[in-house]
This record gives sequence, C-alpha cells and structure tokens, in this order.
Amino acid sequence: MTNGIRIILKPILITSYVFGLRIASLSSCSKLWFNVLYMLLLWSIYFSFLPSVTSTFKKFHSLIEDQVFYWYEVCTTLLSVAINIYYNTKFQNCLRKLDIVDNTLFKLGLITNYDKPGNKTLWFVLGWFVIVILTNCCTSWFINIEFNYKFKSALIYIYLLNYCFHINFIGDLTTASILQFIGLKFDQINEYLQNTMKYKQKKQTLKNRITYSHQRNISKTFGNKCIMWTITHLHVELRKIFREIDLIFGTQMTFKMASYFGWIVVDLREMLYAILVNNYVKYNIISIGSHCLWLIHNVFKFLLINYICETIVIKANVTTDLLNKLSFFNCDIEIREIISQLSLRTVHAPFKFCGIGFFQFGFKFFYRFMMSVVTVLVIIIQAQKTKQSSFSNYNNIY
Repeated sequence: MTNGIRIILKPILITSYVFGLRIASLSSCSKLWFNVLYMLLLWSIYFSFLPSVTSTFKKFHSLIEDQVFYWYEVCTTLLSVAINIYYNTKFQNCLRKLDIVDNTLFKLGLITNYDKPGNKTLWFVLGWFVIVILTNCCTSWFINIEFNYKFKSALIYIYLLNYCFHINFIGDLTTASILQFIGLKFDQINEYLQNTMKYKQKKQTLKNRITYSHQRNISKTFGNKCIMWTITHLHVELRKIFREIDLIFGTQMTFKMASYFGWIVVDLREMLYAILVNNYVKYNIISIGSHCLWLIHNVFKFLLINYICETIVIKANVTTDLLNKLSFFNCDIEIREIISQLSLRTVHAPFKFCGIGFFQFGFKFFYRFMMSVVTVLVIIIQAQKTKQSSFSNYNNIY
C-alpha cells in the first residue's frame, strides 16, 4: 500500500508538530504521550512569556478591538490544538482511507504523480516562512519608527505576539492540502469516466464495422459491472472522507473565519485612517504598507479555503453527472441501479464543506463575507467622521 497522502502532507505535518499545533503520527502509546508532553511544554513556555508580551502590546495597541481580536486568536489556536488532539485517530483513519482509494485507482490503471502535489506542499511551507518573516519584519520596522523602539526587541515581541496567528495559517494549509488531494482523486475518476464514455460512443458509432470479438473485449474492459461498482463506491467513499474532514476541521475553520473578518476590518480601517485622517505622515506611509501586507495575507487565507471547497464541490458534481450520462450507454439493469442509488444519495446528502452547519464554504460565502466587511467598514468610517465633527464643533464653541 502506498502512502501518497502522507508523502504530500509530510512537510506541513512536521511543521505543525514542531510548532505545537498537532501531535506526530506515532503508533505506540508511550510516543503519543511523549508528543502530548512536548506540546504542553511548548505552550507552557509560550504562556510564560505572554504576560510581558501583552503588557507591551497595550502600549502599541491601545484600541480595545485590537486586544479583543488578539485574545480571540489565542483562544482559536488553543481550540485548534485541542480538536487536533481529540480527532487525531479519526484524522489518521482519513489518511488511511485516502491511501486505500489511491491504491484502488492504481489498480484501475490511474497512476498518480506525487511529485507535483508534493512540491506544491513544500512551496506552501516555504511560502509560509517567507510570509512570517515579511510580516514580522515590516511590523517591527513600523514600531521602531513610530514608537522609537529597538528593532531587535520589536522583532522578538512581534514574533511572540503573532505566534498564534501564524501557526493558525499552518492549520489552513493542512486543510487545503488534504482537500486538494481529494480533488485530485475526483479528477482521476472524472478522467476515467470520460474515457469510458468516449469508448462507449465509439463502440456505438462503429458497431457495424468492428468484429464481434472486439466488441466483446470493449465490453469486458469498460462495461464490467465490477468496475462500475468500484467507481461508484470510490465516489461514495470520497464523499464520506470529505464529510469527516469537515467534522475535524469545520469547527476551527468557522472560528478562523470570524477572526479573519475582524482583522480584515481592522487593517482596512487603519489604512483608510492613515489616508483620510492623518494625511500621509511619514510613519503613516509605513503603516499603510504594513497593514496592506497583513490585509493581503488575511484575504489570501480566506480565499484559499473557499476556492478549494468550491472547486471540490464542482468536481464531485461533475462525477455524478458523468455517471448519470454513462447510465444511458448501458442496458444492464444492475449498473443503472447502482448509478441511480448514487444519484439518490447525492440528492439527500449534498456535497458541501460547512462551518458547524451555519454556512457553506464557497464563492457565495466569500461574496457575503466581503459585503459584510464593507458594511462594517462604512459604519466605522461614518462613526469616526461624526466623532471628529462633534469634537471640532466643541472646540469652536469653547
């Protein structure tokens, strides 16, 4: 049995383990407890430095909403760690099921090249390191200029402050990589079904020109009930794995969406304040650049998950449509019955990645999310203008 999904996820899983986001995939109980102790030690060291970090944080971020979002980010990270430990067995079972699906497709002649998705995952991790360095250095530079704080001290402070924020992104990359692998399996199934339909159409077109023996070979190759049952079963199994991934990661992704909403609004507000209110002071230009970098970061994370969820739903629906079309080329009653059962299952259990059942990740949610951000931002700007006009009228009176 191949371990394709584990090869692809290896860079991200190792990074997650090193930074205390999830435990390593070790089998023995003693090693499991060793990993749990390592995580407890790591987070104990972090929280021992947290009081000094938060005291410095209040000097640079006096607004109450910044402090609320920061503590919300910490709570979200701790929730993710707890969920990853609790669902570790189920997560490993999902990886094993994906390996079984991969081996079954291999027996059908569908070979997966793991170099491309593996390199993509490696680039994900390298890109994560680059983003951590850029965002921390840019923010430290801004603090150094605006508050006359030493750059090295500011860099250490910013790294500890944004630690939870950055490792939450690693969790997003883990979810995205698993979902991409599931999407790759749907692509292979769709490719197989499309080739089957081409041969079926070709067989009907050339029915009067080919020999009986050749017809029989095509029928054995592409009309076999066992193959159709296997393809249908693989589709159902991928849907089950997708729902289990939704159960494991859906809760933490929902809390992260709320965090992204808050930080996107804060970044946009700071950028607009620096442009409209503070009139391009030198350090405000640096502030605009820093918040713009963070804004791009948050929007990218939000768009990444929703884009992958949308594409997987489309691929799964394409598989269902191909199976329904393929049923018209088969006169076998049992094959049609298998396909009709799958169609009935897709109607009663739609294929979707949900956030605790509140919403469905995808382009529609992304559109509603951005509209909500714009609405809140307009309210904040209007409130600030009202506050400034009231303050100026007060000064004119006195």
